[in-house]
Amino acid sequence: MSPTLPAARPAARPYYPALTGLRAVTCLMVFSKHFRPLYTPEWLNLIIEQFHMTMSMFFLLSGFVMATRYQSDVEFTRPWWRRYLWRRLARVYPIYLLLNTSVLLYVYLPVPPGQAGHTALLVFLSETLLRGFSSTLKYVGLPQAWSLTAEECFYFSLPVLLVLWRRYGYRGAAAFAGAILAIGLGLTAICRGHEALHGFFGSFHHLFNFTFFGRVLEFTMGVGLARWWGGRPTASIPGWPWRTTLSLALMLAGGVVLVWLNSPFDWYDGNLKPATILLNVVFYPVCMTLLLAGLLTERSWLRAALGTRLLDAMGKRSYSFYLMQIGLLSIWWRNEFGWRQHVGWQLLVTMVFSELLYRLVEEPARRWILARTLPRGEWS
Repeated sequence: MSPTLPAARPAARPYYPALTGLRAVTCLMVFSKHFRPLYTPEWLNLIIEQFHMTMSMFFLLSGFVMATRYQSDVEFTRPWWRRYLWRRLARVYPIYLLLNTSVLLYVYLPVPPGQAGHTALLVFLSETLLRGFSSTLKYVGLPQAWSLTAEECFYFSLPVLLVLWRRYGYRGAAAFAGAILAIGLGLTAICRGHEALHGFFGSFHHLFNFTFFGRVLEFTMGVGLARWWGGRPTASIPGWPWRTTLSLALMLAGGVVLVWLNSPFDWYDGNLKPATILLNVVFYPVCMTLLLAGLLTERSWLRAALGTRLLDAMGKRSYSFYLMQIGLLSIWWRNEFGWRQHVGWQLLVTMVFSELLYRLVEEPARRWILARTLPRGEWS
């Protein structure tokens, strides 16, 4: 009888330090949009105010990373969905639950007489991330976490997109994106103007600025980049990094146009000028996809800079940092030092707490959940 061969180890997933470092830089740009010194020059304020386009990079990276991980491993079976959803929940929810609940307790306790039902509904919508569909309620809890609603929608729909792309190619992907957009447009056409719905699908501006339905192109292009990259034979191309250079030039030109447009920004609906929305949800995703392709295939100074150990480490903590930057810490800082005071120290303290959260909460909680739901070989 032939000897039993040992089971083959699963191939290690590819890792791209430059993309992780890019996530860190994007988080720093988001921080600078929320917090900058009080006496920042007006021209610099005008530039920083356009940093809402950084969300395109987050959504593109999510599409690329998730598709790279799952494009060859999609099964519409109960065991597969169980593994997939537990992995997503373990990665995203524990740190969100901790930080979001702390803000909710600070804001809503003690509950005023007669407001228990209303408060419970707000807490439910916030903790379940359903608030991201509402233009008026999306900031309940951690305000920056509205983007997690779009991310979760993408997670649930990604397997469908991957199967459609595998079977029908670009036509399947286009049909998916078109269907998602059509659903969003239809829901908004039906729901807007109804006060009883509390802003759920309350405006077309909100649809395109804040929801998965209006920003599906960014996720889809990230998935497309992963499929294109998966078929390439080499890791890098010597020579002039034309993709990186062209993408940076285009994004700089787009930034000039954004500053020139200077779109009014509504607290609930976001950017109000259609041209600005078009730049953020179409033009910038195209440019950023080209940039990511350059970082993957070309040797450049930008790839080397983003791949440094410091930015790589910061990128791994970017989720904790993103959720940490607005919350109890920023409230305490404002009360103690004033709004937009000592911003450099605030950034440093936020980074320190993010490191602690990553080491003491985010990673241990992820491993704890997976240890109780999945066999160890299925954690990644």
